[in-house]
Amino acid sequence: MRDRTHLSRLAAVLAVALLALGCSSSSTGGSTGTSEPAASGAVLRVPQDHPTIQAAVDAAQPGDLVLISPGVYHEGVVVQTEDIVIRGLDRNEVIIDGEFTRDNGIKVFADGVAVENLTVRNNTGNGLFFTGDYDSDYVLTGYRASYVTAYNNGDYGIYAFNARLGIIEHSYGSGHPDSAFYIGQCNPCDAIIRDVLAENNMLGYSGTNSSTNLYLINSEWRNNMIGIVPNSQDSEKLAPQGHMVIAGNYVHDNNNPEVPINNDTYRLASGTGIIVTGGVENLVTKNRVEGNLRGNIAVILWPFRDPGLPPFEAIGNRVVGNIARGATGIGDLVLWLADSSQGVQGNCFADNDYLTSFPADIEQVAPCGAPGGKDLPDIDLDKLAMGPPGVDYKSVVAPPPQPNMPDAATAPARPATDIVIDVDVEAIALPPGKD
Repeated sequence: MRDRTHLSRLAAVLAVALLALGCSSSSTGGSTGTSEPAASGAVLRVPQDHPTIQAAVDAAQPGDLVLISPGVYHEGVVVQTEDIVIRGLDRNEVIIDGEFTRDNGIKVFADGVAVENLTVRNNTGNGLFFTGDYDSDYVLTGYRASYVTAYNNGDYGIYAFNARLGIIEHSYGSGHPDSAFYIGQCNPCDAIIRDVLAENNMLGYSGTNSSTNLYLINSEWRNNMIGIVPNSQDSEKLAPQGHMVIAGNYVHDNNNPEVPINNDTYRLASGTGIIVTGGVENLVTKNRVEGNLRGNIAVILWPFRDPGLPPFEAIGNRVVGNIARGATGIGDLVLWLADSSQGVQGNCFADNDYLTSFPADIEQVAPCGAPGGKDLPDIDLDKLAMGPPGVDYKSVVAPPPQPNMPDAATAPARPATDIVIDVDVEAIALPPGKD
């Protein structure tokens, strides 16, 4: 992998040098009726130049743009070439359909790949999957998903695993029995999810053991079973999860019983907006979290480990400056620890607009800037009754058309290279509520 990456990077540098001298490369197939993008390399058009997306991807070199015309493509695409862009001309009409027989719509094993303006649906596994290797030290570096619709896939919608330096933006996910958006097993993650919409999933966002320089911002999470769930688990490496920022999100009405479900454990928390489970030093701020009936914002332990292992404790998380209203179950704000005899363990709540909490008066029990109380009460386990069993992911209604990428036919290719994640949290605004 290192040798191939080095050669590919060298090829990309040489290509840029040739362009600077006035040389260019473009495909010679039939016209799509639109002007060519000013790409950094060749434009490989599907189906004009290559009959399938996979054929175009296999022919691409670093810096190239694979440009896909409208159509339903019955294939699973595997990407092993660094620094290419895969883009549909119309987000709603360029559809990679797994027909409920193929595992992944697009699976990316290479650094620097961007996927734009298309739909991935009906796969038994994932819609769009960026992944390094679980067993080796290869961490995928550089990825981007922009204007991607993922729906009715059998696991995740847009999924990044063992990967860093990534952006997921302007995208949509529905009908997943796990989560619409997932970033897991990374530290540092150096990643951002922004301006996305998740609905009708078991979870809107899930991230197992994803830590450090990770931002989930300015997005909407509605009508899922649960909205946002960063978590620590033994199922992946790099536990515990921590050092994430969740800010500027509208998280509402995540009480949907008609979603697909692949994990009964999460049914215990159905009807919750944001849950930090066994996480460390996360910041939850400037979110509007409303109408999630069991609880709006919760910081809790993760108890589901092998026998003899202690729970993953929630430590040092801050819940500050949110609106949390409308929970009728446990409370708008919730803190539940494995061992509260040691105090609130640095978890704190301040400047939130809320009505109910567990424990009562949570901002006095667990204040920011002060030690806080000890011996917190345990949650009444009757309030953790199982939610509904869910539905078949294949049956969730398809979403309406989603906004297209501007200038998809003409925008230059922009691979996911040189990504810098630098977010000004102070500048993020509290989102408005319903009209």
